Amino acid sequence: MTNQPIDDSEVNLSQIRPILTGPVLCDLAARDPASGKWNLIGIFNQVSAAQFPTQRPLSVYLKLSDASGIYDLEIRFVRVSTGEKLAQATARMTITDRLASQDVGVSFPRIPIPAAGKYEFQVWANAMSLGASVFTATPINTEPTVQP
Repeated sequence: MTNQPIDDSEVNLSQIRPILTGPVLCDLAARDPASGKWNLIGIFNQVSAAQFPTQRPLSVYLKLSDASGIYDLEIRFVRVSTGEKLAQATARMTITDRLASQDVGVSFPRIPIPAAGKYEFQVWANAMSLGASVFTATPINTEPTVQP
C-alpha cells in the first residue's frame, strides 16, 4: 500500500461492497512464504505511552470476502475526538473470484499519536466505508505508588 493518490480516470471500479473481517491491529502481520498463512503478533486494542505526543510502528490485518472487480482500498488512521486523519495507506486491488477471500496486511512504520484518547483505523473500498477498528491510547502511570 502507498500514500500516493490512485488515478482512476480510465478504470471501472466495482460497485460490489466487500464484506470486511477485522481489521485486527497488531505489532506485526507477516505472511509465511512457505505456507501462505498469516501470522499476527502482538494483537492489541490499547497503546500506553510515558508521554504524548508519541509514535509507534504497527500493522493492520484485514480479510475481504464477497468481492469481485477492481477496488481502490484505503486505510485511514483517524483521531476520533477531532476526525483528523493522521495517516493513510492506499492500494488498488483486483479480485477475480467472488467466492475466495482476500487477505491484506499493511505495516505502518510510525503512527503519530498526538494525545491520549481514542483512535481508529477506517477501511474504505471505492469510497464505501467497510468498517473500523478502534484503540485507546493511555498514559503510563509513572508516579510511584505509596503503600499506607
